[in-house]
Amino acid sequence: MAEPLKNIYTTEFVHQLVRVWQPLLPNLNEVEFSKAVFKTDWDGLELKQRMSQLAEVTLSALPSNFDLAASIICEMTTIIAEQSTSGLGFEYMFIPEMIAKNGLGHWKSSMRAIECVTQFTSCEFAIRPFILAYEAETMQQMLKWSEHSYANVRRLSSEGCRSRLPWSMALPNFKKDASLIVPILENLKSDDSLFVQKSVANNLNDISKDHPALALQLAKKWKGTSPITNWIVKHGMRTLLKGGNAEALQIFNYAETQKLALSKFQIFTTEVVFGKTLEFQLILENNTNEHLLVRLEYAIYFMKSNGLQNKKVFKISERGLHAFETIKVKKSHTIKPISTRKYYSGKHAVALIVNGVEFEKHDFLLHM
Repeated sequence: MAEPLKNIYTTEFVHQLVRVWQPLLPNLNEVEFSKAVFKTDWDGLELKQRMSQLAEVTLSALPSNFDLAASIICEMTTIIAEQSTSGLGFEYMFIPEMIAKNGLGHWKSSMRAIECVTQFTSCEFAIRPFILAYEAETMQQMLKWSEHSYANVRRLSSEGCRSRLPWSMALPNFKKDASLIVPILENLKSDDSLFVQKSVANNLNDISKDHPALALQLAKKWKGTSPITNWIVKHGMRTLLKGGNAEALQIFNYAETQKLALSKFQIFTTEVVFGKTLEFQLILENNTNEHLLVRLEYAIYFMKSNGLQNKKVFKISERGLHAFETIKVKKSHTIKPISTRKYYSGKHAVALIVNGVEFEKHDFLLHM
């Protein structure tokens, strides 16, 4: 079994932090610092709680004047990064949390610290309290960061204002109105960093869930700008494409389904034992003398605890079909434990989706 991620904070990790920080904090006592971090409730704390505790203990070792503390936080982060051979990973995200915890009353110092720290470890969670408290000023700063020379800072300008960023505090204003986000994405829509591109696509996808018309408008405007932008648009439209949105499908020139014929959609495993594989096959024909673009997906209707079913869409492939071409596709789906789904015995179903349109649907039984 894999080691829990929360155990990344070891006594050796804390020792290395103290060793690096002592030139900046000469009065820092490693024994007292370590004792405060690993106090009696440590074993019962989960990852984010351990991060928070480490942030609080570190803050207590810094000057009470936050403007001075923010400067030291930046210096500490830079020194750690300089001594690291593999960059600063997830475990250092307690550093941005220090800024979020104590910096809300010191906007300018916090922005300088965030701009520094995010070059080494992401501040996507730390920036959000500032957006909530100082929306106009912080989004103006984010817009400036979208043109920063460091890719990590540019990425923060998009990632930090995502309306639906996982595991983070909500930004309800941006679910209602995404207009402040759009200029940032406009600046980043052809960014040469894949790290930034993924964030822009994810932000566009978030917008599509609350404001599909705006997302479609941006997709139509951006498509064709560059290969990079085309990738961002395609990835950013994934929820609308999976949902069979006709306008989204049209943007990417998927064929009209009446030009296609589905035959022999067969399910070979009408009963599946948990941990085993669902197997099915389909034959799809192009009935025209045109070259058609086809997006093949399938949906599994999973049984829920109340006896109803929940639909989840999976992609098979995307390909062109030559005039009058026929293809046979075999597919398998292993029903195995995953952290985001609980399975129940009973009647499930699998359906084929072609260019956003659901065709045949077949039942199968799952045995736990």
